[in-house]
Amino acid sequence: MFLGRDRELSALESEYKSKGFRMTIVYGRRRVGKTELLNKFSEDKEVIFYTASEASAENNLTGFEGAIFEALSPGGIHPHFRSFEEAFLYIGEHAGKKKLLVIIDEYPYLAESDKSISSVLQKCIDTDWKDKNIYLILCGSSISFMEDEVLAGKSPLYGRRTSQMDLLPFDYKRSAEFVPDYTFEEKAIVYGVTGGVAKYLKLFEAGMSLEDNIKRLFFSESGYLFEEPKNLLRQEFRDISLYNTIIEVVADGATKMNEISQRTGISTAGLTQALNKLMKVRIIKKFIPILNEKNKRYSGYAVGDGMFRFWYRFVSRGTTAITRGFGTQYFETQVKPFIHEFMGYVFEEMCQEYVMEQGISGSLPVFISETGKWTGQDNDKKQPSDIDVVGIDRVKKQAVIGECKFRNKKVDSNEIETLANRRRLVAPYNVRDMLYFSLGGYDKGALAKGEELGVRLIEVSDIY
Repeated sequence: MFLGRDRELSALESEYKSKGFRMTIVYGRRRVGKTELLNKFSEDKEVIFYTASEASAENNLTGFEGAIFEALSPGGIHPHFRSFEEAFLYIGEHAGKKKLLVIIDEYPYLAESDKSISSVLQKCIDTDWKDKNIYLILCGSSISFMEDEVLAGKSPLYGRRTSQMDLLPFDYKRSAEFVPDYTFEEKAIVYGVTGGVAKYLKLFEAGMSLEDNIKRLFFSESGYLFEEPKNLLRQEFRDISLYNTIIEVVADGATKMNEISQRTGISTAGLTQALNKLMKVRIIKKFIPILNEKNKRYSGYAVGDGMFRFWYRFVSRGTTAITRGFGTQYFETQVKPFIHEFMGYVFEEMCQEYVMEQGISGSLPVFISETGKWTGQDNDKKQPSDIDVVGIDRVKKQAVIGECKFRNKKVDSNEIETLANRRRLVAPYNVRDMLYFSLGGYDKGALAKGEELGVRLIEVSDIY
């Protein structure tokens, strides 16, 4: 079953229906669903669909040739191309009134096998395809390659694209569609451990409990996700030990550059370069507190990919037990009791997303242009403080604030009052609305205090 991606399909269809030559660059992390999207989009169209491989240029040319003739003259007699240029020119000769769709998946593999391919393709686009009814899609999983070697100004293909698509993981709502029979709490946890990546979401078997699915996928030596981070790192980096070490210490709570450097033994210069590469492939992200961006003491690094975050938090330290066949016992004692704690950060992001959506749609008294977490100093109490959710309108200097609790315990009146008191921390922004998000609900005191102070009390089911 194909789920989600309606907006992306619509964007591709719009390009396809446009007259003349069109070119879209599609990229995103591995397993996010790029190939499936292109398969769905192309299923009712005349298409040359070639997936490049980690092979020689000659082998890729042979494969590309086969894809061309399978689409344009199946079973017929055809020539053998001596170069990719000949193949591209042949495609141009056979482009007619009906749009001819050409998809090259895993384009980085093709470009690595033949360093001149982008220049050859650029020449063909400029001289032969520019007036032809061809829609070219180049797709790749290496984000750094696609951004630096295809989209960047130094690329021969720069300026030829008519659109680009950075395919991101699903949000928490779309992710829930893959596990329709789970409770809202369970749907949130599925999103938390998969990061919304399509391939991982599809691995959750219907009719199997959440715990059994997680144990089967992560905590079994034969589980699909047991070695997934290492496999992905090997596809991005030659020496994964350096990057693995950095991810481990960041996942363990080291967020500042000097702390990461001390714990890994990597110089600041080397660490900066490695962190930039990890951010490029979106495994690590830099967090900057909203409305306190200039205060660098509150900025830092975190594991940005949900599956990586879960894996390095729990699986990494349990590999010995898992490989010895004690994965179930390890999960029951070392993982299950701490899942809600792990979900705290995920739940904050979900609630920030909810506030953004509500603010844009007009369901809040503020048009929300940005959301994030505020972290800084409470000068009145002379201590650090934070606000889990802050949505702002920078033009009108208005804000919405919120607090999140992903725990099976009811929120009490003191916690509601604490949120209301923190509105002063975002001054001079005028707080127009306050929201409290709770998995476990609210006691009577919290319900009364919420009504008294104007704090809206939201349960997990509400954000779905």
